[in-house]
Amino acid sequence: MKTRKQSALCVLGLAAMILGGAASVSAQDTTATGRARSQQRIPVRKDQGTPAATVARTDTVTITRTDTIRMTIRDTVTVTRTDTVTRIEELPLQPLPGFFFGVGVGAALPTGDFRGVAKDGLTGGAHLGFFPGTSPIGIRLDGSYTMFGARETDCPNCESTKLISGTANVLLRFPLDRKSRANPVVYFLGGYGIDRFQDFKPYRTTQRPSQIVVGGKETVLNYPGLPRTAAQAGDESNFYHYAAGGGIQFNRFFIEAKYNSINTEQARTAIVPITVGLNF
Repeated sequence: MKTRKQSALCVLGLAAMILGGAASVSAQDTTATGRARSQQRIPVRKDQGTPAATVARTDTVTITRTDTIRMTIRDTVTVTRTDTVTRIEELPLQPLPGFFFGVGVGAALPTGDFRGVAKDGLTGGAHLGFFPGTSPIGIRLDGSYTMFGARETDCPNCESTKLISGTANVLLRFPLDRKSRANPVVYFLGGYGIDRFQDFKPYRTTQRPSQIVVGGKETVLNYPGLPRTAAQAGDESNFYHYAAGGGIQFNRFFIEAKYNSINTEQARTAIVPITVGLNF
């Protein structure tokens, strides 16, 4: 509205200027030509204009622009992580034998008064055993052959005393560390068995009253200092013993010692076999 008012004022001012100019010209023409010219009318119209009537128009335009911006950011992250892991492995349990077979050799030591006529000897044997599953209790059958050398001072020409034995044992085992490769097992045994002597040397006990111990019909009858007759030696061929001992086993290897007490006539004869060997 303000712009239109300004335009109207401009038009009116332009018209006034035109009329003023016309009046001036009319006055000049009257002077020059007389009244005839002064009576002439000059038509004036508002809409007639000259290039001077052209008005520059200035408009103020406010433009509001809204932009929507979408930003997508993708990052690639590389993470390097170093962990220290302690791994504890549970070692498997080593097996315990069920059925087993073993062989062994070692020394046989005479004890007590028997050492007066026999020297330390050699022994060898084999055994067959069985443990039901992982049971601590098992059984074992032993067989052995033992030789005791004669003492040269008493009877240099005498044969060595020989002993054949068989024993039925009950075993009690205690594994020490079944996760160890050595798989150590301590065991104890006890049993009862049968014996047979060959070339048994008679000997005298030191207890009171003193006794002469013989080994039945396998007794050496003409032993120096203690001659015996067949009647005095007796006709026994087999004797019996009880045994007790123990040992330790590492995998297949074992070492054990036993105490055998044999019921020879007049007094018991005791020996201690110590053997080492392998079980399979």
